[in-house]
Amino acid sequence: MIRSRSLLSKSIAAAVALAGLSAQAHAAGGAALAQPDQAQVQGVEKALASAPTALKSDVAAATATLRPYMITLMCVQDDRATQGLVQKFVGSRGTAMFNGWAGAMSPGKRMRHHDMSGCISVTRIQNWKRVAANEFSFDILFSADDSGESYLWNTVVHKEPDGTWLIA
Repeated sequence: MIRSRSLLSKSIAAAVALAGLSAQAHAAGGAALAQPDQAQVQGVEKALASAPTALKSDVAAATATLRPYMITLMCVQDDRATQGLVQKFVGSRGTAMFNGWAGAMSPGKRMRHHDMSGCISVTRIQNWKRVAANEFSFDILFSADDSGESYLWNTVVHKEPDGTWLIA
């Protein structure tokens, strides 16, 4: 009985964590998003924690943008979600890149055999670089568990004058 309560407590805690992240990602556009599983959420956290020491404080400050941005990219099911992604997380310098491309602006949509009804996973973040005092970049390696496909997604993060971190 005690063991089953412990498992139930862990399951409830995991569900609450997933719901919180899903709500953040859903805020990106109110569009259809698949739900990441616990392992996928942990993959995002592990990848963000891999930042080099010189960037750790900036990555920590940008996590409120990066976490829902990454989960939206992982779990997007329709074009409205990528449009919401642009509206919420992309700064003015990056919007020209996204104009007219909303339907293709997710790594999952660039995978030919991935079933879009599920999320893809973050395998790792690599190539962390300081671009400027208020900007850094990295590559996210996404993979689809169902098809085995992967896609490398370049991301540049820029700190706005008001202190908000946005995707550049």
